[in-house]
Amino acid sequence: MSALLALIAPTFHALQTQLPAQPPQGRNIVGAQIAIGSLFSLHILIAGLVSGAAELGPAIEFLGYVRQRRNYDRLAHGLGRFITYYFSVSSTIAILLITVLLVGFWGHFWTTIVTIGWWPLFIEAWTFVLQVSLAYLWYYTWEPMRAFKGVHMAIGGLLAVASFLQVYMIDVIASYMLTPSNPQNPVRLALNPTSYPLTVHRTVGNLAYIGFAFGGFCAIRYLRAKTSEDRRFYDWAGSFGLLWGVSMTLLQPVVGYSYAKEVQLHSYGSWYKMMFGSLSPVFLWQITLLGIMFLTATLYFARRLRTDEAPGSGILKLLAVGMVLTTLLAAQPYALGFSYETVAAAGLNRPFWEGGLINPLGSMIPWKVLALMFYTLIAIAAVVWYLRGLPGVVWGTARRGEQRILMLMTVFTMLMMVTMGFIRENSRGPFLISGEMTIQGQQNVPTPTPQSSP
Repeated sequence: MSALLALIAPTFHALQTQLPAQPPQGRNIVGAQIAIGSLFSLHILIAGLVSGAAELGPAIEFLGYVRQRRNYDRLAHGLGRFITYYFSVSSTIAILLITVLLVGFWGHFWTTIVTIGWWPLFIEAWTFVLQVSLAYLWYYTWEPMRAFKGVHMAIGGLLAVASFLQVYMIDVIASYMLTPSNPQNPVRLALNPTSYPLTVHRTVGNLAYIGFAFGGFCAIRYLRAKTSEDRRFYDWAGSFGLLWGVSMTLLQPVVGYSYAKEVQLHSYGSWYKMMFGSLSPVFLWQITLLGIMFLTATLYFARRLRTDEAPGSGILKLLAVGMVLTTLLAAQPYALGFSYETVAAAGLNRPFWEGGLINPLGSMIPWKVLALMFYTLIAIAAVVWYLRGLPGVVWGTARRGEQRILMLMTVFTMLMMVTMGFIRENSRGPFLISGEMTIQGQQNVPTPTPQSSP
């Protein structure tokens, strides 16, 4: 016993030491960025699915009720099951981030942002509780309330609203960090310049993400299905998921452009870093990946119609060729170096035929804007042509190739989610709060007081 006491005595002594008067100031900046960035990416990948499922699931249930289609009801029920299984995983990661990593590495920043964003974070916490409660209620009362479908759908509607509000409160904080406004005015805080476009961008992204994700999941279940009924359902659900994901993604070029414009107007340094600085190669990868996603979806549409000899596969192949050419245009780099910044520093910011390292075909205006327009037009045509051919499709007859494409689309979507998050969070560098607090030492940047004229 004495030996045991001697062993644990130093531990009790350490616990009795006085707590620090100041928040922790993490010294390992690279380690903090890697640890926090990796866990936030993992959190977003799971939480985005949960939020998307909570918003899309009730809509699918309503659609099934209106159209009296059992497949929709089964799909919505499956999304409810996913929410109840996986929300705890994303919540655990989030709690680890805000109670351990942010406090340990960036303590001063975390106490500052909690002070500034107290009301959004307070509302977020309660909408999260409401979201979880409604998710369980919505899922576990599915069969008991089948005779009261209207009430059950109302619960689902409340779940969708709670999920949207919960994400919106987080977006208020995230957008404030990029385009800070007067922190003493809650209305200006909530309506900072990038709050609205970020919320629309993320909501549309989450809705597209869940569609692509359950499309890939249904592809796996289709390959493992034992009964013809399951094969028919998973074939249909996989196609529906991809179709929904593409339809939502069609909005992103417009939404993303408006978001980038607000960043340009209110946080020019961040915008310049994305377009011409160290993040420009990542932005180039993002716009290229968008084309690859649209191309992959078009190939799925063509193959699925061809499998059942439904009309339209030939047109879809031609649209796929157009998408390849558009993606090649979008993938053109403007600076034939690491970034325009480095090319200009070397004095080579002139066209390549004059001995420089500038490729005019890679400029944002007009070429990349034209590429985004053609992305949208070709993808709309592909969706319309696929819908026209769907009456000739026999569900349950899809081949393995189509299922591989669905799984590949899920991977591409996850890469897109991580890429967008990486660009947004790193565009603020070297700041944690743009123009207000630096990453290095978490130092507040003094704001000069305007001098009155004599």
